[in-house]
Amino acid sequence: MKKRVLAAVTAVATLAISQAASAADWYRAETEHFIVYSEDSEDDTKEFAQDLERLDEVLSLLTGVSADETELPESSKVSVFRFGETSDMSALAAGNRNTGIGGFFIGRANGSVAFVPRQRNKRRDRSLRQSVDEDVMLEPKAVLFHEYVHYFMFQHRDAPYPLWYSEGFAELFSNVEFNEDNFVIGDVPTWRSISLATIPIDLEKTFDPPAQPDRYTTGRTYAHGWLLASHLTLNPDRRGQMTEYMNAIGSGATRMEAAERAFGDLDVLRAELEEFRQGRARTLRVPYAANADPEVDIRRLTDAQAARMELMVKSKRGVDEDEAPRLVRDARRLVEQYPQSPAVLLSAAEAEFDARNYAEAESLASRVLELDPNSTEAANYYADVALRRSYEDPSMLTEARTRFAAANRMETDHAYPLYGYYLTYLFDEGEPVPDSAKAALEASFRYAPFDQSVRRSVVHMLLEEDRPAEARIVGASYLSGSGGYSCMLNKMFDQYNEGNRQPLLDEVEPDHPGKYLDEAAREAESDATEARIAEYGCEVD
Repeated sequence: MKKRVLAAVTAVATLAISQAASAADWYRAETEHFIVYSEDSEDDTKEFAQDLERLDEVLSLLTGVSADETELPESSKVSVFRFGETSDMSALAAGNRNTGIGGFFIGRANGSVAFVPRQRNKRRDRSLRQSVDEDVMLEPKAVLFHEYVHYFMFQHRDAPYPLWYSEGFAELFSNVEFNEDNFVIGDVPTWRSISLATIPIDLEKTFDPPAQPDRYTTGRTYAHGWLLASHLTLNPDRRGQMTEYMNAIGSGATRMEAAERAFGDLDVLRAELEEFRQGRARTLRVPYAANADPEVDIRRLTDAQAARMELMVKSKRGVDEDEAPRLVRDARRLVEQYPQSPAVLLSAAEAEFDARNYAEAESLASRVLELDPNSTEAANYYADVALRRSYEDPSMLTEARTRFAAANRMETDHAYPLYGYYLTYLFDEGEPVPDSAKAALEASFRYAPFDQSVRRSVVHMLLEEDRPAEARIVGASYLSGSGGYSCMLNKMFDQYNEGNRQPLLDEVEPDHPGKYLDEAAREAESDATEARIAEYGCEVD
């Protein structure tokens, strides 16, 4: 049900999580848009959850998202895991405590998750100070705020924003200040101050980055992106110009043509930005839309629920083929200790599923449904087992379809059962995809536009229906990059419009989730993709 991370996530991450997850009390706090699992005090957990909910309110106000648009399904709530120190996040994400990763976010149709430390590192030795960049100084909450902005924009304002704006806009909200009756945005992110002070403003390299990044690319993307996003958002004379820029891009203008059309004389813009970065920050103070504190349902986890947190964190982060069997051993010990806990059984089902022990995963999901008949997550695993098995046994597609339909009846606006239902027809070679399945995929995309597997499936479906213009719009994020793969896809789209449809259809066709690629097969597939990119005359990244 999710992509696996690289094999670099090994024993370092295991040690980090086991130390963090066994330390103190765990609390579960639920708000309108978030579910927070926090290893902290009840008061601090509640305040953290309220700040997240305030962030959603701030984004709605500043982007013009209406109350109707914010009424997302229950399944769209982001699960936030908050524990440990910054170095624990590095270990969890990359298996290396010294990467400087301060937290991360993964958007999935079956449940988006975020991981953020409770506090900064208490101690930083000399090797760490020398090995990481300025981002290690990010406040733990700032990382999550930054990533949630991306998620929010996918949900409500989905568009192929250029990287400088996407990251700059997220930085604008990363250090939002919450006061008793108002919020303040626009302060300079201290972790970008070095880049702001030392990197020369070069609008051409910011708007149209070179194919090969240089030593200033990251600074231009994030620090100068913040400078531009702040200027375009908070300067009344510039508001609305970003919409003009996106419209120009959509009409076929190059990045520089679009910039000149939307922003006017770029020398004037450059002078304004120079003045901006050398002067005081331009802040905006806005009263809250609702004066009452956001509602939070908070409770301490039971012994069984707390015992599974280490397993849950690792599984939700994602495991590889080496780590999956180790988690199964941990999961089976927990099941022996807490055989009647739906939470433990559900985490154990996920661990068995990740290890491709489908019989065990199916049995555990079935037991969860006996104890908790309303568990959509268990119903999804129960259905997904049948879908995975259909790769070897196509007759299982009918059973998978029945199970996904049952999961959909439990929660009709959950993205994953709708997506799974569509796949059961897509992979059924003897059965055309009916309109009902296509409608299910479209609904899944509305609920989870941030899930790239769902988005890619929509692109493929539109191309199969010979609707390339709409496919380009949905797939714009794949096409607007400067890398070799984007270059190849654009040329394939041109071929498609000229009548040679098959190369593009083959490229975007969804893979069967039951197909397993070992390390050698993954490398061979990567080599084949690079060869295709080169064949199209595009530069391999």
